[in-house]
Amino acid sequence: MSGGPVDIPDQNDPAVRAAQEERLQQVWAPPRGLFLRWTDTNNNAVGIWYTVTAFGMMLFAGVLALIMRAQLAVPDNDLVSASTFNQLFTLHGSMMMFLFAVPMFEAVAVVLLPQLLGARDLPFPRLSAFGYWSFLIGGVFVAGSIFFNAAPDGGWFMYPPLATDPELTGIGADIWMLGLSFIEVSSLAAAVELIVGVLKCRPPGMRLNLMPLYAWYILVVAVMILFAFPPLIAGDILFELQRLLDW
Repeated sequence: MSGGPVDIPDQNDPAVRAAQEERLQQVWAPPRGLFLRWTDTNNNAVGIWYTVTAFGMMLFAGVLALIMRAQLAVPDNDLVSASTFNQLFTLHGSMMMFLFAVPMFEAVAVVLLPQLLGARDLPFPRLSAFGYWSFLIGGVFVAGSIFFNAAPDGGWFMYPPLATDPELTGIGADIWMLGLSFIEVSSLAAAVELIVGVLKCRPPGMRLNLMPLYAWYILVVAVMILFAFPPLIAGDILFELQRLLDW
């Protein structure tokens, strides 16, 4: 098979470079429109969503703590009932750990890691977006339960046998475990994204021993999350089986 000579564009031609940059900008442009903007998968957008949501969860948990402090401010206070106080205590601890501490680490890492490695984005942008939306759904379940008097009241650690008895804890523990499962899946998705990002998105010449220190920190914590959260998910499943089937 024969053909004529192929014209290879001159990469040093300013017009060629401008056309290439324009096509690249079109590929990486964020979605337009009121609803389509929430389908964005760019790490900067997802990281900002993560940060704002986690910070909002921290403020909400802080309000719960203030209510508890107000209840304890004077003796014989009747600001909230004993049952509501237990719900506030449990929800505050759960939110600060699972809806602020871990997600905030992921939020900052999603924003900073590509810049630390000189990459344009993380390796699986849709996985980052999936992790955020799972986190948001789980957070709505967990945090919103307090408005329906259905928040968990067994302590944020949920130790058996108190928390495994549905007659003592009601539906609150079930809602807590449902929301927590979404949050744990979100953390696993973020951990996989960050680990692969550190290992596969480094620029040429940046070996592991030459990475910025914060990139090492992201890698180590992401590996810890990857190993720590599957047992938590298994524990949630076994916990719910105990409550539903009296295992």
